[in-house]
Formats: sequence, structure tokens, C-alpha cells
Amino acid sequence: MTPLARVLVVDDEEGMRDALSFALQEEGYEVHTAADGEQALAFLDRESVDVVLTDVKMPGMSGIDLLHRILERDEHAIVVIVTAYASIQSALAALRQGAFDYLVKPFNDIDQVITTVARAVKQRKRPRRGGRSMSTPKLKPVVSTGNDEIDSKMGGGIPVGSLTLIDGQSHAGKSVLAQQMAWGSVRDQFRLAFFTTENTVQSLVKQMQSLSIDILDFLLLGRLRIYPMEVARSKGEALTALLDAIKDEGTHGTDIVFVDALTPLVLSTPDEEVVSYFEGGKRLCSERMTIVNVIHSHAISRELLVRITSLCDAHLRLRTEEAGAKLVKVMEVAKVRGANKTTGNIISFEIEPGLGMRIIPISKAQG
Repeated sequence: MTPLARVLVVDDEEGMRDALSFALQEEGYEVHTAADGEQALAFLDRESVDVVLTDVKMPGMSGIDLLHRILERDEHAIVVIVTAYASIQSALAALRQGAFDYLVKPFNDIDQVITTVARAVKQRKRPRRGGRSMSTPKLKPVVSTGNDEIDSKMGGGIPVGSLTLIDGQSHAGKSVLAQQMAWGSVRDQFRLAFFTTENTVQSLVKQMQSLSIDILDFLLLGRLRIYPMEVARSKGEALTALLDAIKDEGTHGTDIVFVDALTPLVLSTPDEEVVSYFEGGKRLCSERMTIVNVIHSHAISRELLVRITSLCDAHLRLRTEEAGAKLVKVMEVAKVRGANKTTGNIISFEIEPGLGMRIIPISKAQG
């Protein structure tokens, strides 16, 4: 049976090499291993591979040094960095230097490794072009949910280049709305980055699949990048690191960034630093990036909320309300600057497994 692709795993820990080799072989890959950078380069002198998966911290040659050496030989080589350090800064430094992607160990789920390698292989096997394709699709001027009825209530969709805030109570549907917008955006050919403190890559994919907004193909094609943020390991200046990461995504061609949620990052952060984050986001949006932030209303004071919403171009406020004998979710479109249609709408909706968001007529919600 022909293997899906050839992968070289480089790690000084034998147990990690064996675990990764077994998992990838089970998926149909031909896997080779090396215990350090020198062994890896010696192997690449004799053989070719589609993807190199290398640890960062190794005796002698580091994974970053190995990355440089590999790219000197082949500027189109696909290298995935594996790091035990969960800081966004160190991982994105590798991306800036030419790595295809990064993984943080210990892995929450081996499926995260499988998904990343699958995307890397697709990138390796994609035909190379000397310049931009003449058939590059024209992007829409708005961020859409993929649901015309919801978009209409949001003024026709949020204009590209908007700094957006989604805030509200627990279980009001904030994350689902962000996921719906992400799904609509990748379907419209935008390139997305999704930073999440709520999910792993696998749990986010499964959650969206359960709502019939499947993003797996877009993830495999590299049009969507998911970054789980391990807040417990962050050491101060988390918002600064996040803003740097968003800025870096922009330099790599990302059109829209979602952050779900800012809540754990702002709970112990001074108000001025929170405002500074939004000011930085505003500057990035002036350069045509679009940033959508999700936050729980309990995480910030009313005064701080007023300050940051004044910086935002769009503000969607979610809550739950009693309607007869049941609770319904309500979205208030507080503002959407530059909207094609009238905003200020109040929308009642419910979330149904297999269907996602569904608008409920006000009369029905109340009756």
C-alpha cells in the first residue's frame, strides 16, 4: 500500500519518537526518525521527505537551527516545530523564521498532531506558482455568518476591517455566534486564525460539526489556523503577547482573527492594559485586518466596557431572557459602523444540535 507521505520525526526523547511514529504510521504515513539535528541532516542528505516534525529543545543543534539548515537546502521544505513551552511568543518566532506550524507538548490529543501533519502534507503537494493566481477569488466586503437571516439582522454583515466585540452572560451563545461567523467567513474564502481559551483543536472542530458548521476541510487546507491558548501557563503581559500574535498572523496573510474568549486574560489585568490591547487591535484593523473578540460581561466593569466599546466598530451584546416557561437567547446589535442596512435590532434565537443558530420570532419567544 502506498503511504500517504513520508515524515521525518526528530526528537532526542526515544519515547516521544516512538509515540509519534506509531500514531503517524497508524494513519498510513511512512515515518523515519532521528535523535538529533545532525542525524536528521544526514538522513536528508540521502533521502527526501514531505514533512519534518522536529522538537525545539535538543542537545547540540536546536530545532530552530535545524529549521534554518533545512530551509537553506530547500526553501519550500515543510517543517513543523514541537515545543514544550506554551508561550505564543516562542512558537510564533518559529513561524516567522519559516516553520509551517507548531505543536505544544505534552499533546492534549494526538489528533492535533495528525491534523497538523495532514495540513502540512497538503501544503507540500500543492502545485507551486511563480506568482499570484489570476483566479484569486474576490473577497466579500463583509464578515458573514453564512446565514442570510442573521446577517440581515446584523445590518447585512460586519464590514471587513472592523474591530468587533461580542459580550454577554454565560450560556448566552457568544461562542456559537463567533463560530458561526468563522464558518461563514472561511466559506467566503477569507483566511482565518482562531485563538481559543475554551477549546482544543479537536473539541472546537467537533463542537462546530455538531452544529452543522463543519470547518475540518478548511483546517486541512490551511485556510483556518486554530491556536489553543493555555492561560494557566501564561506569565503576565498575556494581552501584549496575544496582540503580537495577531499582528504576526496579519503578516502571514490572515484576513480575520477570532479570540474566544478574552475573559481569562483580562480578569487580573489592569484596565489600561485592556484598553491598550483594543487600541492596538484598532490600529491593525485600520490596515484591513478584522478582529472579533469575545468576552464574558462579568470580566470587566461597566466603565471599562464603555471605554472599549467606544473603540470598537461593531458591538454585539448577548443575554438570556425568560420567555414564558423557558429561557431564550437574545442578541442586541448595539452598533455596526458602516453597515449596509439599519442596525439596532434585537434578535431572539435558539441553538439546536445539527442546526446551529435559529432565529425565533419575538411573538413565539414570548408566547
